[in-house]
Amino acid sequence: MKSLLIILKSLLDDFERLYPGVKGLDRDFVTIKARVENEGYSFLTVALPSFGKALDKSLDEGRFCHPLGFKLDPKGSLPRFLSGLTANVFDAKTGLLLDNASGESVKILRELCFVFKKMGLSSSREEILDKQAKNSFFACDRSIISLPLDKIGFYRHVCSFVLPNLDRFDTLKCKHGPGAVAEGYTPNQKWLGIYRGLSEFDHRLMSSGYDIWSFSKFQAVDEPLVQSSSCGLARLVTVAKSSTSRRTITVEPLISQFVQQGLNNHLRREISKDPILSLCLALETQEPNQKLALESSRTREFSTLDLSSASDLLSNELVKETFAKRPRFNSLSQSCRSDRIDSFPEQSLQKFAGMGNALTFPVQSTVFALIAISAILFKKGSLPSYKDVVRTASTVRVFGDDIIVKTDQYHQVVDWLTSFGLKVNQSKSFTKGNFRESCGVDAWNGINVTPLYLRHEPGVTSITPNAIENFVSISNQAWLRGLYKFSSTLKDYVEKSLRRRLPLVSSRSSSLGWHNRQEAFEFQRWNKNLHRFEVKGLVGQSRERNDQLDDYAALLKFFHTPLLGRDDGHLQKSDRRFTLSHRTRWVHAA
Repeated sequence: MKSLLIILKSLLDDFERLYPGVKGLDRDFVTIKARVENEGYSFLTVALPSFGKALDKSLDEGRFCHPLGFKLDPKGSLPRFLSGLTANVFDAKTGLLLDNASGESVKILRELCFVFKKMGLSSSREEILDKQAKNSFFACDRSIISLPLDKIGFYRHVCSFVLPNLDRFDTLKCKHGPGAVAEGYTPNQKWLGIYRGLSEFDHRLMSSGYDIWSFSKFQAVDEPLVQSSSCGLARLVTVAKSSTSRRTITVEPLISQFVQQGLNNHLRREISKDPILSLCLALETQEPNQKLALESSRTREFSTLDLSSASDLLSNELVKETFAKRPRFNSLSQSCRSDRIDSFPEQSLQKFAGMGNALTFPVQSTVFALIAISAILFKKGSLPSYKDVVRTASTVRVFGDDIIVKTDQYHQVVDWLTSFGLKVNQSKSFTKGNFRESCGVDAWNGINVTPLYLRHEPGVTSITPNAIENFVSISNQAWLRGLYKFSSTLKDYVEKSLRRRLPLVSSRSSSLGWHNRQEAFEFQRWNKNLHRFEVKGLVGQSRERNDQLDDYAALLKFFHTPLLGRDDGHLQKSDRRFTLSHRTRWVHAA
C-alpha cells in the first residue's frame, strides 16, 4: 500500500511542476493518506474512480454532479477534495461548467482519479466478484424479452439490404482460436481432437447444407471417436474487467469454436465488402470510432453510446431475424452455438452467445448497427429504400457495444435499443456536453484526456513478468506526457526488482527498455551478419510445453495453418498462454 501512495505523490508532484497555479495539492495528498489509513485499498481503486466517473458525467451535464463519499465545501457546490483542480473547470459557488474551463485540469483530474481503476484484486475479493458476474450472466439471460412486434417487421426489411453474398461460400477456412476449449486440450491436441471428433459433429453441419470434411482433403480412418456429449455445452469463467467487476467468458467446445472461427472470418470479410455495413463497421481497427469521438467532443455533432452486458442481453431470436434472409449462414451459426453452460446444463440460453464465442463480436456489431440504422429511418413513417439505408449507414459508427450516432438521433436509437431488450449504460453514454468516450479514447473539447491505468501494485521484490511489462509501458507513456517523476518512480521499481538496468531503446525494438521522444537508443555491438546495431536486453516470451502431434492430425494442422505461422518444432511443443517469462537476447536496438 505504501508503494501506491509513493506513486500517487509522484503524480501530484508532476502536476505541481506542470501547472504551478493549481492550489491545494499538498492538502489533497494528506486527505488521501488519511482515507487510505481508514478505508484501505478501496479508496484508491473504488472511491477515486467514482469521483472520476462523477466528473465525466458533470462534463456532459454542464453542472458538477456530487459524488458520494466526498464532503462538499459549505461555501459552495464543489467538494473540498481536489477543489484546486475542480475550481478550474466548474464555478465554485454554482457548480456550473465554466465557459473557459481548463482542459489541462480535466486531464490531470482524470489521470489522478483513474490511475488505480484497473488494479488487481485480492483473491477473496475476486471470488465475490466472480460469483456476482456469473449470477449476472444467468440473470440477464432470464430477463431477455420478446421482440417488439411494432418494430421487428421494419427491422427485418432493413436487414434484407445487407450482406447479400453471405450464403455464397463453398468452404470455410476454419481454425483454432488462441484461447482454451471446454475439453481442456493443449494447442496441438486441439488438432487431434478435431480429427477424431469431426465425424460426430458432421450431422449437425450437414443439416445446414455444408460438408465439414470438404476442407480436410482426406477421409477419417477407423479410430475411436471423442464422445460428443460436450457439443453445445460451454464452460463459464470470468476475467478481470476493473477493480470493481469481472467479465464472463464462455469457454466453447472444441469443434464448435473451430467452426465459429471459420464463420467469424467469413462474416468479417463480407462486412468489409458490403456497401452498407462497410460504411459503419470497421472491425479490424478502433481508429474510426476514436477519431470521431475526439472530433465530436469539440463539435457535439455525434454522441457516444455504450451498452451494459451487451452480449448477455443480445437475444438469439433477434440474431435469427437479422440473418433470416441468409438461411445457410444462419443455420450454420446456430449449429455451432453453445446453448447450455456446464454448471447449469438444464437451462437453455436465450442469449445468442457469451463472449467466448468467436462470432459474438461481429454478430453483435452487425445487429447494433442495423438497430441504429432502423431507429433513425423509422421516423420517416414508411419503409426505406436501399439508398435511404446507405445514406443513413454513413452517419453511424459501431465497434462491438460502442455506438456513435448523430446527437439529434441519440434518443431514437436509445429507444430502439431498449425496446429490443438491450440496456444503455447511462454513466458511459454522452450526448449533452463536450465529453465523449469510445473504444478506449476519452475526449473533452477536442483534447484526448484518456488516463494511464496501473494494473499491478509495485514492489521491490516478486514482481511478475506481466507486471514488469505493464510498469515499463506506463513509465514510457508517462515520460512522453511529461510526467517525469511518475515515470522515474516506476522505472526505479522495475530496475530494483530486476536488479539490472534496462537499456534505452527505440519504440520499435522488441527489447524491454526505456523510450524517449527522439527515438534515441543505445547499442552494445554491431552485428556484421545482419548489418544492424544490437543491444543485449530482456525479451518477453511464453513458456513452452511438450505437445507432440503426428499422423493425420498433423496433416490436418498443415492444411489449416499458414506456412508463416509455423515455428520450428511446432509439432513437438506449444506455448503456454499467460505464462510470460523474460529471456536475455541480442536484439535490434533500433
